[in-house]
Amino acid sequence: MRRDRSLLAKYETGLGLISAIFVIVIIALLVAAMSKVMTIGQGYRSQEALATRALLAAQTGAELHLSELLHPDNGNSCANTTRTLTVDGLQDCNYQASCAVITISGQNFYTINSVGRCGSGVDSATRTVKVRVTD
Repeated sequence: MRRDRSLLAKYETGLGLISAIFVIVIIALLVAAMSKVMTIGQGYRSQEALATRALLAAQTGAELHLSELLHPDNGNSCANTTRTLTVDGLQDCNYQASCAVITISGQNFYTINSVGRCGSGVDSATRTVKVRVTD
């Protein structure tokens, strides 16, 4: 009986080493997968922040254009403008605002279309804001 146990023990040597290597490989794969998920999440967050800045640039353009359009000293001049913004939070952003006027039954309706852009190349975002007012 003693010989059978010694033969069995002889064939089981090295099983602990194989198990340890297997566990280390599985843990390394889990760490690599978690790292990839974190990297993707960070990219989405930065793109979302850039998109928010582009929306704010478009809103800024629409509001500035609306302010110029309805100011009594400007005489309701409907013109197109493009500006690069330099205020904190909107650096590397610009807007392009266009204006169209439609007269219905003697009343003017102005449509301001403002396109805000932030970033450049692959890391860029564009958002559009449209405002319609009457005088």
